[in-house]
Amino acid sequence: MNEPSGKTRPPRGATPVEDDASIPVLTERLTLPPLELDFTLPPAPTVTGAPTEAPPTVAPEAPAPVASTPTVAAPPPAEVPWGRVEIELREAILRDLAERLPTDVEGIVRRQMSVAIDAAVQRLASEARLALASSLREIVDRAVRAELERLRGLKK
Repeated sequence: MNEPSGKTRPPRGATPVEDDASIPVLTERLTLPPLELDFTLPPAPTVTGAPTEAPPTVAPEAPAPVASTPTVAAPPPAEVPWGRVEIELREAILRDLAERLPTDVEGIVRRQMSVAIDAAVQRLASEARLALASSLREIVDRAVRAELERLRGLKK
């Protein structure tokens, strides 16, 4: 085809392009390493010392005398293994992302590709119109010149 400048472009041949192995193909699924989660509950706290009696159900009228026996303090709350909680939370989030990511990425790629393809088609259609108009002008010019030469040849 001819370009607007009048030069003839060489036809585009189908040249095979090698894929770069380091770039993932859109049909490939990325996998994450297996997750090992520990869902066992921590051991129940143990209480040491003598059990205390339940408080009376009826409030006494007079103040109770101060007990001479020491009361057993409640054991400190069990330490929460925050490092383990963080690891488990991170793994759960990664697992959720791994399940959703392929469909999310596919949607994003489809939207972006749709816009790019539409722009490319419009650009190619515009270039084709210009090239076709130029070619049509050249064909008409040649036909007019040929007909004029034929008519001039008949008059001589």
